[in-house]
Amino acid sequence: MANRGRPTQTKRQRERKRMERAKEKDAQRADARVRRAEAPDRPTDHDPDIVGFKPGPQEMPAWQREFFEEEQRAKEAAEKLARESGKF
Repeated sequence: MANRGRPTQTKRQRERKRMERAKEKDAQRADARVRRAEAPDRPTDHDPDIVGFKPGPQEMPAWQREFFEEEQRAKEAAEKLARESGKF
């Protein structure tokens, strides 16, 4: 039969390590509490990321609108050219 060593000694080491980790976590939690308490208040009346949005479909941004209008003009010009060349 193999000799397994000292389970009580290794168990004590594991327990000490676990207690140290728990103490470190408690210290981190306390630091986080202090940091949160000292932090400036956040505005609760609105979310700055979505200010100005309204429910439903949104308007296109200016750069998209300009691109869409340019495409429309090019399409209309191509159709006009096709109609004119088709008449002759």
